Amino acid sequence: MELPLAIAAITALAGLVQGLSGFGSALVAVPLMSLLLPMEQVVPLMVLLGIGMSSLNLLHLRRSLSLKPVLPLIGGYLLGTPLGLYFLIDAPEVWVKLTLGLFLSGYAALSLAGRTLQPAWLRHHPIGIGTGSGALGAAFSTNGPPVILHVAAQQWSADQQKAALSLFFVAAGLITASAHGISGLLNLKVAEQALMALPMLIAGTWLGITLYRRLDDHNYRRLTFLLVLAMGLLMSAGAIEMLYQR
Repeated sequence: MELPLAIAAITALAGLVQGLSGFGSALVAVPLMSLLLPMEQVVPLMVLLGIGMSSLNLLHLRRSLSLKPVLPLIGGYLLGTPLGLYFLIDAPEVWVKLTLGLFLSGYAALSLAGRTLQPAWLRHHPIGIGTGSGALGAAFSTNGPPVILHVAAQQWSADQQKAALSLFFVAAGLITASAHGISGLLNLKVAEQALMALPMLIAGTWLGITLYRRLDDHNYRRLTFLLVLAMGLLMSAGAIEMLYQR
């Protein structure tokens, strides 16, 4: 079994984005991979690759890592995952994603314009943020935005922000991969693809890390909100497309 060149290239690109910012790999990789593989393979494959990319980021930033602020996020994620499956599975996905997409776009655009947006609820309630992340992830595979905004709202250095995000995404990925294994989505074929993609994942991620080292705290913050803006716009566009297809 050989890894197609296109999937190898997408993996390297995903690693580059994750190595540079600490998140966002799915933003570029999932739409591209879905053109080549069925979504039931893409989702568990990206979870495994995401664990690998975030682990490399953690290795790079291990001296900046603090467990204390991340543990409540992970605890909330564990709590929110079953709640999301129970309460949100029948929620109108299109309206949830449209609302979240518009909020992310507006928040990021105002932040990029120089407006100081640091609401207390976003800074001081990590368990609630983690719970919301787990619920959105379980119901709609959209676990990143709440935690990304929470971390961006803290008065942390770029290294501290990226380390916190990386630890959270490793933990969230392991939780999700376990669920995929139980459900049968994570199978031997997906595991083989992830293993074959490992060299390109490492190369792309380390290139991203190399570029990240050239960013100061201000530019890293701008990069964060640019990616959040892109995430919000894509989410909104996807929701609008779903509305038109009805």
